Amino acid sequence: MAYHNPEGMNDLTDIKCYVKKIKEEKLRKLFSNYGFMEIETPCLEYFDMYYGENEYVNQQDIFKLIDKTGSLLVLRPDMTVPSCRVAATKIRYEALPYKLSYIAKCFRADEFGGGKQREFTQCGAEIIGSDNPYYDALVIKLAINAAKRIGINDISIQIGQVEFFNGLAEQASLSQKECEIVSKMIDSKDSFGISEFLDGKKMEKSIYNHITSITGYFGDKKLIEKLIETKLNARSLQALKNLKSILDILEQMGCSKYITVDLSMVKKLGYYTGMIFNGNTYQMGFSILAGGRYDNLAKKMGKQLEATGFSLSLEMALKAIERQGLDEDMIKSPTIISFSEEMRNKVLSITKDIEEERNLQVMPDSDDLIKYMQERNALMMARCMSMDTVLVYSNGIVENMDFDKWRKTWNI
Repeated sequence: MAYHNPEGMNDLTDIKCYVKKIKEEKLRKLFSNYGFMEIETPCLEYFDMYYGENEYVNQQDIFKLIDKTGSLLVLRPDMTVPSCRVAATKIRYEALPYKLSYIAKCFRADEFGGGKQREFTQCGAEIIGSDNPYYDALVIKLAINAAKRIGINDISIQIGQVEFFNGLAEQASLSQKECEIVSKMIDSKDSFGISEFLDGKKMEKSIYNHITSITGYFGDKKLIEKLIETKLNARSLQALKNLKSILDILEQMGCSKYITVDLSMVKKLGYYTGMIFNGNTYQMGFSILAGGRYDNLAKKMGKQLEATGFSLSLEMALKAIERQGLDEDMIKSPTIISFSEEMRNKVLSITKDIEEERNLQVMPDSDDLIKYMQERNALMMARCMSMDTVLVYSNGIVENMDFDKWRKTWNI
């Protein structure tokens, strides 16, 4: 019988569990302050939610199981699809948009390591029911503030627009298969491979130059303004203008210092239709947050609702905080007060109303107390043995005093 965890899934105990819950509460408060309504959805969803006409997540990355009726179910690989399902089928507000948030376990069967887990916590927010670029800017601002709220101040956002490449591919008359091949090369920054693949294909020289140069389309708003002046079809041009609008709003929000434009961001989850972004931090090889616009996802569920949102992987963020030594949300060192059987009534009567306020651990005396104190990083301990004997441990020094003197010294 196996008593260890499945690969890519961890137990959380003691300090790590405490810190994670503190971060969750900080994010929950942030989302609430921005007017988001928290939702909970089942861990299990129908397979068809994620696979069908559009494959939103690679089948190999999904945990699948079959219920007793023969229906194929999945452990949800993300919370964006369930959020859209809830918005399209459960919420009955007439006024849009819906602002939904969540803190939920998700599951991916793909590779793990370096902070990635097969079971992970997604903390995110979705704005469903509007195509206004203001909301795209708002979710990016919220993503930045979410990272900062949990202790990551060096967050860096890379923002792109999937329709820019789609417009180029349309002008180049690339098939869907060819688009997938080129997009993978763009994602891996293989500019030589792109040039080699496109050689011999009939297309305008300017479009060829754009596609082969896209891995270097990295910068700020000036890059967008420069590209708008080049020869592009309406689809790519509209994508750039949309991105410029979002960047203008982010500048007005005071977020520009966190933002970099990266038009080579084309290989994303299948539901993104416009602006996309990643969030990175020092010493992490993977993004800790990601998001974008997905205007067609809810339509599959019976209701046309444009949408934009983001999610943060809390485990990835915690790993970044751990590597950078940034965390301030450690457990406060407790103060321990123990009592002998003789002193139980006395100690409980004076501590009953102050345990929580003073972060006191009140407990029966035992032979393990010194070891207990060391393992819990307690700074002080008082062992109340009798009215004449209270052993006070502090900074490696043990002092013996009577009960009344100890109460006066500790102001109890």
